[in-house]
Amino acid sequence: MTAIAEAESPAGSGLGLLVASKFASTVAYSILWVLLPLHVYQASGSALVAALASAVNVLPFLLFGMLAGAVVDRSSPTRVMVWMETGNAAVLLCVPLLLATVGAPPLALIAVGFASATVYVWFEVASSAAIPSVVGKAGVFRANSYLWMAATVVTSVAAPVGFLLLDALRLGPTFALLAGCYLVSALLIAMMRLPAAARPDPGRAREPGAIWAGLRFIGGQPLLRAYTIVNVGVGISAGAVYGMLVVFASRALGLATDDYRMAWIMTASGVGALLGALAARRLKTAPPVGTARWLIGADLVLLLAYAAAPNWAVALATLLCWNTVHTCFMVVGISVRQMVTPLGLQGRVNAVGRMIAWGSVPLGTLLCGWLTEAVGPRQALALLAVCALASLVVAVRTPRTLTMEEATA
Repeated sequence: MTAIAEAESPAGSGLGLLVASKFASTVAYSILWVLLPLHVYQASGSALVAALASAVNVLPFLLFGMLAGAVVDRSSPTRVMVWMETGNAAVLLCVPLLLATVGAPPLALIAVGFASATVYVWFEVASSAAIPSVVGKAGVFRANSYLWMAATVVTSVAAPVGFLLLDALRLGPTFALLAGCYLVSALLIAMMRLPAAARPDPGRAREPGAIWAGLRFIGGQPLLRAYTIVNVGVGISAGAVYGMLVVFASRALGLATDDYRMAWIMTASGVGALLGALAARRLKTAPPVGTARWLIGADLVLLLAYAAAPNWAVALATLLCWNTVHTCFMVVGISVRQMVTPLGLQGRVNAVGRMIAWGSVPLGTLLCGWLTEAVGPRQALALLAVCALASLVVAVRTPRTLTMEEATA
């Protein structure tokens, strides 16, 4: 049996605390990254400075993800999570302090955002590493389903809630409230208890080259290697859809930016994510390679159907179906990675997986934006569907004999 199997335990209370903590943390994170770029743009009037404010959300994971994985693997994931949530609260409290003293110029707010995003890297890696320890091998799919659903609900309402808070409280008190959300998350995590088999080994992750161990493990594990490779192509095509929703609705479907149907299309995307997260837990006993083939194939077909949608109603329906399939594939992929990875490598392996996701999605958005200007929105989406097709080819060429049981043996 693997270490994960040994760590199986009754996880009802632990999972409840983990989901509640993720909910509180995502409230702070989502609202922060709606308000910070907006306020920076209003204060500076510069699109470049506003873009920089948004970019500092992604950059820390690319810089520090693998280091965070090594730190998490030689500590307790829950201990790291508590310290990081507390640290993020302290970072956000700098904003009301600055406003009350010297003011908060755009560059100062960008620095706060970079510090907050950097702290969040360690929290996110630790959160992924903690799931198998808290819920056991049998509960990984269910836990990821609930966590993804909670994050989707919060993210879908982050913008209106953020605007409401900013209007009612102004910037300083709003950031203080978000800091309070991080403290609530830290308190909930502190109440969790890991089983004895999941407690850290003080000597692990200290060997030479420990930071690169996650990448080496993925490279040497056929099932994880295949899932990681296909995630690149699927992520690029997904970035094209997510990042260009408004542009596609405007240029391809002829909708004005203030048209109510624009909001319906975005809502459909969120509903699809919820349905996909809910469906993923039903696939925990399905063959991993066969599941990847069917989901990527459906992802590709629905992406092309969305690109060719003749009107907003068809676009709404195909986008809902596409995001259901895409989210289901993402949750399945995360769950497979957590189930196959030994407890002592959870932080480093999940850090590599998250870095690939964070890199491929923005790349897809940038490529789609460039291609849209060159050839048009429909053609841009169709061209980037080639990336999903490449992922499907890899999945088809991956032996069906790669099973979860063999990978965890």
